[in-house]
Amino acid sequence: MRAATTRTASQSRRSIAVHAAVGSALVTALMAAPAYASGTPNVYGKARASTATVPSQSGGSTWVQTDPLTFNHALTGADRADEHISEVPALKIPFPGVWEVSYHARPIIQPTTNAPLYVRTALFKNGTRIRSSEAVTGIAGPNQLLQASAGQTFTHAFAAGDVVTLHASRIGQAGHASVASNDDGRTGVMAHWISPGF
Repeated sequence: MRAATTRTASQSRRSIAVHAAVGSALVTALMAAPAYASGTPNVYGKARASTATVPSQSGGSTWVQTDPLTFNHALTGADRADEHISEVPALKIPFPGVWEVSYHARPIIQPTTNAPLYVRTALFKNGTRIRSSEAVTGIAGPNQLLQASAGQTFTHAFAAGDVVTLHASRIGQAGHASVASNDDGRTGVMAHWISPGF
């Protein structure tokens, strides 16, 4: 009886060792599996980390965003003349596919007459405005000051290396208009990969 028990225990230890070896090999194979073609992430398990390095940009394996910023960018152009908010670093898209993009901007508006004054914000891809990314904030009447957070969240298809930038314009010339960012209210841009877009 004792010998039979010993054989059973020995077989059980060998079975555990075999299962452990198979499991270890499977994990090793999955971790070594190549990502999708064209540089999209490996969605079977942990996505592949991007090799893109962009100053002033945080990110993980499938997301990128601007770091917290402090600035005040006065808008001095003509009506609807988009100005690049250069204090907000450009986001470089690390791999192709459909991305969920979101931004928030903090306009400061102070009209000096009864005429309305607006700030329109939008994201640009490679220098061209992305339609559906526009947001507007405005107020009418003198002796008023408006600060708010405006923005949009949308999905958009990108190629690897596309550059996303924040732009803004004023609509109305009577008064002060700017885009700002500090501890009281931030301006920033973020993007999260959601699909290869096949």
